[in-house]
Amino acid sequence: MERDRLGRRRKPGQDRGLRPLYPSLPEEWVSKVLRVAMSEADWARFEALAAGASMTTETRARAHGLVVSRLLEAAGHAKTDPDPLDWLDWERSKALRLLPGMSLSRPLS
Repeated sequence: MERDRLGRRRKPGQDRGLRPLYPSLPEEWVSKVLRVAMSEADWARFEALAAGASMTTETRARAHGLVVSRLLEAAGHAKTDPDPLDWLDWERSKALRLLPGMSLSRPLS
């Protein structure tokens, strides 16, 4: 006798609870829950984009993921200067901004 994910016994031929409801994700994909608040007009635009993407995907969640991925690609990487990882990095960048003629490639010493 088989058992499902919760440990319940299933009779032979009883598929309910044993098979996943959705097709498995490709290896490089990760599924996460995302809560987003937008205006109704923005949601309508987002759903329209997802409806266009749903023709190429198996589930609505994957269509939403494709839309978000495309929007991220369109936005690009506008931020050129990464946040400092440490306060010393911040202090160094501040000193370089304040001292004329210094560059990031030259050491301070």
